[in-house]
Amino acid sequence: MIHFFVLVPRAEGVSEQRFHDHWRHPHATLERLVPTARGYVLGHQTHTDLLGADQAEFGGVTEVAFDTVSDAAGFGGEAFYRRHVEPDEPAFADVSRLEWIDTVEEVLVPRASEDTDVPHADALWLHLDRPVTAKLMQFVRRGGDAGWAGSDDAELGRRIGALRHARNRPHPEVHGDDPPFLGVRQLWWPTITAFEDGARGDPEAFRRLLARAGDSVTLLVHAERYLRW
Repeated sequence: MIHFFVLVPRAEGVSEQRFHDHWRHPHATLERLVPTARGYVLGHQTHTDLLGADQAEFGGVTEVAFDTVSDAAGFGGEAFYRRHVEPDEPAFADVSRLEWIDTVEEVLVPRASEDTDVPHADALWLHLDRPVTAKLMQFVRRGGDAGWAGSDDAELGRRIGALRHARNRPHPEVHGDDPPFLGVRQLWWPTITAFEDGARGDPEAFRRLLARAGDSVTLLVHAERYLRW
């Protein structure tokens, strides 16, 4: 499955509330119906004191999952998208600054396990069961560190309380040798409070995990699931 991410900047003159509300409806109501989409998630950027001022460079992240490379590559030309979705984008987003990548996903930690001494509730939690989760997303730019994916990533994620952890690399059939990003890191928590408690509980692990990317875009989002995959 191909995982497609779009970093979405807010249009000039559009308030934060209007941006997020318009993105939810009518935009998501339309975009989730693109026939080739197998999964659809909106990640609404949420402020945290644990990240710097550049965390608000983008208003959020659109995620779409596709079955095939041709579906992913043809998304922008799909008839329903061209007729209903694309014309709505300028109403809330600065389309001149959209940044995107098609990826292959590597799941390091699919979910928490009581074998790692987590509370029973955390072992029961699964991101696919919840309409809203908290997620830290890091997009490693082309000028970032090629060694952004470390052998101890999974352990560092566990130390800061992430219940799920995935790394996404550029899809070679879509981007060839010139991808727009080196990769994407995703870490999930049940709530924003759980994320902040975990990161503050082991600041060294949090710093090490994020710093190894170098030049990157990092943001905390409320991830709202509209289609399950």
